[in-house]
Order: sequence, then structure tokens, then C-alpha cells
Amino acid sequence: MSNWLSAIHDAFSRLEARAGFEARPAQHEMSAFIAECLSTGQTACIEAPTGVGKSLGALIPLIAWTLATGKRVVVSTYTNVLAEQYWRKDLPLALELFGEAGSELKTQLVMGRSRYACIDRIYGREGTHLEPALLRFLKEWVPLAQEGVESELAPFLRRKGVPEGLTRDLWRQIATPPACRARTCPHYASCFYYRQRRAAANAQLIITNHSVVLTDALLKASGAEGLLDEYDWLLVDEAHDLPEAACSALEFELSPETLEEMIRNASSLSHQIANALEGEQRPDALLHTIAELVQVLSRGCHAAVAPLNMADIPSEGRIVAIAPKIFLSDPDGYPGKENFPELMEDESVQKASRTDWLPVLQAVVENLQSELRRFYSEIKRELKHHRAQMTDRQYEAVREAVNQYASWFRNLYTGLNLLVNPVEGVSWVEAAPMGWRACYQPLEVGAWLAEHLWSRQPATLMSATLTIDGTFDFFLRQVGLSEGVRTLCLPPVFDYARQCALYLPPRGVLPPPPRSARSHDAPAYYRAVAEQLMQILQATRGRALVLFTSRAEMEAVRDALPPMPSLRLMMQGDSANADLSQRFREDTESVLFGLRSFWTGFDAPGETLSCVVLVRIPFEVPVSPPQVARHALLRWRGEDPFESWTLPRAKQQVRQGFGRLIRRADDRGIICLLDARFHTRPYGKQILANLPPNIPIYHRIEDAIQVLNNPLSP
Repeated sequence: MSNWLSAIHDAFSRLEARAGFEARPAQHEMSAFIAECLSTGQTACIEAPTGVGKSLGALIPLIAWTLATGKRVVVSTYTNVLAEQYWRKDLPLALELFGEAGSELKTQLVMGRSRYACIDRIYGREGTHLEPALLRFLKEWVPLAQEGVESELAPFLRRKGVPEGLTRDLWRQIATPPACRARTCPHYASCFYYRQRRAAANAQLIITNHSVVLTDALLKASGAEGLLDEYDWLLVDEAHDLPEAACSALEFELSPETLEEMIRNASSLSHQIANALEGEQRPDALLHTIAELVQVLSRGCHAAVAPLNMADIPSEGRIVAIAPKIFLSDPDGYPGKENFPELMEDESVQKASRTDWLPVLQAVVENLQSELRRFYSEIKRELKHHRAQMTDRQYEAVREAVNQYASWFRNLYTGLNLLVNPVEGVSWVEAAPMGWRACYQPLEVGAWLAEHLWSRQPATLMSATLTIDGTFDFFLRQVGLSEGVRTLCLPPVFDYARQCALYLPPRGVLPPPPRSARSHDAPAYYRAVAEQLMQILQATRGRALVLFTSRAEMEAVRDALPPMPSLRLMMQGDSANADLSQRFREDTESVLFGLRSFWTGFDAPGETLSCVVLVRIPFEVPVSPPQVARHALLRWRGEDPFESWTLPRAKQQVRQGFGRLIRRADDRGIICLLDARFHTRPYGKQILANLPPNIPIYHRIEDAIQVLNNPLSP
């Protein structure tokens, strides 16, 4: 046994010697599997059900390998909240198990720029626009802050008694901008963002989120400097969310909000230049000209999008262009490109299209790009013209700011191209709260991940829900991994047959779900669901998470519920998700209505979450342009979109929703499935077959509720 494998064994011995810790065979199996993959350099996927302790099961072998080899490891999870949990809870415990060697390992938490406060914005010209009392508090907070993130600032301001109304838009005003003067900024040495970047460059183990990993890959693919330097292994936790994160990283949106961000960043560049020119020799004429250029850009951009402001754009959106590159695997498992299919000829696509809008959108894009080119060329011309009026230090600082912002504007310029030439996806125009938005989205991300992520280093991908119908095939296709990749599916840890029950209302009690909220049978359906829900919530005395697939349905069911004064009902959208989650955990007899973000990643162990209600099977209805285009693509390939895409995704999401229920060995709970199609359609049994085996099924809530009253035998 090599030294680093011995170190894994010793670390587990120390872990299991801790008071109250119970050895988990599945955690040992997972750790040994990862160690073997590290030894052989093989990428692998692991399904580790809730309760395995996958964070420590992965960190222990990774730390041992890093200490022994000096290699660099990146650990990525879906959200900043989960990344901070790794950083503040899981990683310190794992390092402690390696004694002095663990304490010497260089580690770093890495998040995106906007997660850190900008000291220059607080102390510079932009800070003068803030409320004076608030600015004093910010300047008091800066030297006290450890990481300079919002989660540090918010409690500080609360302790100072600052009203929430004053802080509502504060973070946007002081967050690190997408570009800055970098090394030429007087606050560079103490800058929160660049301080973590410097620490990350020297770290052997980095904790971050999927967005940072994907942004790093995008930058490297474009030839730019990445956010994470080079690393030797990637651990992807919550890997089932990686395809969605990749889609978000690759998509692009043009809207009135995008224009405001564009003008805001141009104005921020103007402020950066003004800050750089502070001193005894300041060319005020240059500052005045640049401020005018920002105004010219603003007027030009708003004029460029005027045709979209005047267009009669329906709320459901209309496709303007599709040109996906179709990626298939060759016999050796490597992605290869096929010819473009004529998806615009698909009947469903034609019904959802307005190709006559393409020339309009092309004109908008060309005019915006022209404004961007003019803005930057004029700035460079003015800098050259006023060069003699600046010191060398001033000129270098200004040039650095201009170059830094050039990258952001260049990405915007490239994104605009995707709207009229969507080389790997679909573009469309739709109505939005601010008037309109033009969007691009890739239809598939697997080939991109294979080329720009998996080709760079081996990886371990893990989650509690990676398999569908007992195989990894669907997930592997989504993320662009060949079917020859190593896999491990660990058995359930909890005794679901004793810890939970499944309630299915009797056949005929609920009507089938309507096709839309506007269907003639929708009101009767909402009343029937509300009646069932009232019976469930009265039986469980609240303590329930109720999961919906659409906001319209969630609000309609809430409105149909009779008053239940003894229960506190909260609904997603009433306040921030983090605040709702905390209030739900603290108030035992409460009910939380949630959408997609509560189906996965939400954790509320104990009595406060004793019941999970899935109101409807989460089928994707092909109504949005990307959904319509994706279904057309699958038909072009000769596949049934429902069987190859819609049903597998629904199975996976039902598993994720079920996973909110049992989080600890002493948890007990009821899963309630209120969709009549579990009785009437063959796929109902298929979905149920993807839940843990042997869960007792009841058709009376009074019978199912007994699982909450019966103590668990040892």
C-alpha cells in the first residue's frame, strides 16, 4: 500500500474515532473507488445517495493524493451557498483528519468577481453617490472584512441598525465590476477579488462553483487567461446540475437590461479612467470627452434597438434562427460533427417561428456592434491625442482600464453574433417584463464539455441522482462523456421502507392536469388539488414542502386553498429563497410552496420537513423556443422526444424532489404524489420504479400518516 493510500486509511480511522460518528461502508467504498481512479487517471461518475457522506468521501482521497503528489485539485458544486458550505464546514474537517500535513495544504475559495466588494468603488468617485452615513459604515467595514463578500457585509450593517430600504440596491453599486484597472489600481494589494485570485494561483485545492469552472473553460477556449490556472483533477459535486449550468454559461440575452448594463459598464470605465487620472496633472478635457462618448453610446444603443421596442412581440416568443451543429459519437467515442439538419422545416418549429424578424434582428445587432466599435475606437483616439498631458503612471493606469473593459465589450460583441448566427443552438425573440428580449441558447452542451472541459484533465462527477432506470446513459449523453467512462452506483443508506410512506390519492379523486392555466378545465383541477392538499396539510400539521412545476399553478392552488390559520404558508417569491428556507426550518408547523430551485439542493432535516408533495409530474412541455427546437432535433435523429428526453428528465427530477424528504437516519416522512397519471399512464409505474424500493404505498392519507407516529425500531 502506497503512502497516500495509507494516509486515506489513517484519516478514516481518525474520523470514525470522533464522538458520535458512525462508520459508513458506502463512504469507504466510494473513497476507495476515487483513490483507484486517481491512481489510474480515469474519469468516473458516482451516484452517492443521501446519507453516504459524499463530501468527505471524496475530499479525503483527494487531499491524500494532493499531499503526496503536489497536484492541483478543483472541487466544484452548483451554487455559491454549497461552495461556502464545503469551504467553511466540510474542508476544515477533512484537513483536520490529516493532522499537521493537512494544516499546511494551501486551499482557497474562489467565486466570481461580482461576489466581492470593490474597495475602489467605495473609496473612489462612485462611492460619493452613496448615502453619506452608509458610505461611512462601508469604510468602517472594509478593514474588518475577511473575504469582502455580501454574506459578511449584511450582518455588519444589521448590527449598525441600517434600515433594509437603504441596502436594497447597495451590492450592485459596490460589487467588483466585470473589468477594472487591476494592477494599476491603488487598492490592488488589498483588493478582495484579486487577493483571492493570488491565493488561488498558489493553492493546491480550490473550492468553487460550476459557473466559475465553466467561465474558466470559456476563457481558456478563447485564448485568454483563465480564472483557475491549470489544474490536474476536477471534482464535480451536484453533477446533475452541470448541464443546466453549462447552458447558462453559453447562452446570451439582449434586452433593455442588457443595454443598461452596457451603459453602466461604459460609465464605470469612465469612472475608472477618472480615478486613474487623479493627481496634480489631470487632463480634464479628456475626462469631459469620455463622459460625452458614454452619452453618445447610450443614445446610439437605444436608437439601435428601437425596432424591437415597436414590434408586436408575443409573450411565448418566436424562433428567428436555428443552425445547430449536431454532435454524434464516432466508434471510438470521440465527438464528431455531422451536417446541419434543416430544423426550420420541422412543422412544430415553423409554427413557433417568425423568420421575417431575422432581418430586423440583424439590423439591430449590426447597429449595436457599430456603436461598440465606434465607442472603443474613439476612446483609443482620445487617449492618443491627450497622451502628452498624462504622466507615465496615469497613462499606464488608463490603458490598463481600457484593456480590461475591452474584454467584456468583446464578449458582448461576440454574443450579439449568436443572435443572428446561432451556430450550435436556437435564437428567438419574446416579450418580457421590460418590453422584449432576444435570446440565444445551445440545444446541447455535451460536445462543448467534452472539448473544453473533459479533454483538459480527468474528473470525478458525483450526485445523489445520476442514474435513470438503473443506468448512467442519459446523464453521460447530456455531459458528453463516452459510455466507457467508469461508474459506481452506491446502494441507499437509509431504510426507506421504514422511514417513509408514499401517498397516492385513489384513482378518480383527482382529474388529469390541464394542458395550461388557461384551459377550460383548469379551475376545477386547481380546486381538486387544493382539497387534497388541505387534507394532507391538516393531517401532517404543516411540516410540508409542496413542489410545483409552474408559478401559475402554484398561485392558483394557493388561491383555491381555504384559510388555515394554524399553519404558516410561505411561497417562493415572497422573499429571498435563503430567507424562506431559514424561516421554514425554524417554524416547525409551516408550509413552503416552491418551484424548480427547491426540487434539488434544499436541505431541511428533522421534523420541520415531514412531508414532500409533488403536485404534478414535472414533464417539459415543448412551448418555449429552445424546447420546440430540441424536440425537433430529436425527431430529426429518429428519436421519440418524449421517450428519449422528456420522460428521463421527469424521472430524474422526481428523484430529486423525493430526495428532500429523508436527510438523516432518524428522519421520517411522507411523499405525496398528486398526479392522476401515476394511475392512468404506463409511465407512472416507470417513474415510481426510480424511487428507492419497498416504500409502502397508501391510498388514504390517514394510513400514510402513521409513519410519522410510529417510532423507528433499532
